[in-house]
Amino acid sequence: MPASRVPPVPVVLRLVQSVVLGRWRGSVETLYRELADLLEAEAGKDVLVSGCGDGRNAEWLALRTHASVIGVDPDSARMNAAAVRVAKERNATTVSFQSAPLDDLPFDDAVFDGAIGEPVLAAASNPARAVAELARVVKPYAPVVLCQLTWNADFDADEREAVVERLGLGLRHVVEWKQMMREAGLVDIEVDDWTDRGMRGRVDSAPRFTLREKLQIASRAWRRFGWRAARDAVDRETQLLHDLSQERAVGFHLIRGVKWPHPRTP
Repeated sequence: MPASRVPPVPVVLRLVQSVVLGRWRGSVETLYRELADLLEAEAGKDVLVSGCGDGRNAEWLALRTHASVIGVDPDSARMNAAAVRVAKERNATTVSFQSAPLDDLPFDDAVFDGAIGEPVLAAASNPARAVAELARVVKPYAPVVLCQLTWNADFDADEREAVVERLGLGLRHVVEWKQMMREAGLVDIEVDDWTDRGMRGRVDSAPRFTLREKLQIASRAWRRFGWRAARDAVDRETQLLHDLSQERAVGFHLIRGVKWPHPRTP
């Protein structure tokens, strides 16, 4: 394995995820209000949230709209924890959780009135199939909305691989997500760029690694390749963190489509 492929230490993974995903955390309520409008979520409707993580966003949607919401995530431990939390709170009776692969949903065809594909969808073993599954389980003319981190800037192959490894998500360009949706039988596709909305609270300087964190990065590289690799590893991680903090390298988009009721012709 070349020096450039030294696996990152956990602190790097956490910090990169915080820098990138943290841009939109302050906008979550605004984001989900927008999603509720796009889905026309209300009492009597069934909504699926695929890749729901800890389930809090799915719970918010159920509480605010009174729709019946099912959150699905491949992490069974998180789904169990979400179900226990909701049961204790007793304030979101219309939300439930289920563990399942996102590219093989355990639901019949055409049962939901709308579906959301969270960023975790990009970590599915087959994202195109995960999108097709969303289209399969919604009713004809029902909306499907993807909430996805996207490439906004050009990185070379090694840089892209580094970002994907640290985020744990297979980022794609908007055009690639749109193509997956078309192939899944979704039409009237619209894109809403939320990148700048997530930048409102951005600080002017990139976060910095502490001395201890630098030592952790250097130590892992040194054990594999020696001191020069250790120094280079710290420089590479610092530059990557700066790029992700200061540049619009990673964007965030809502991509909405509607299920076409008729089979696609070849």
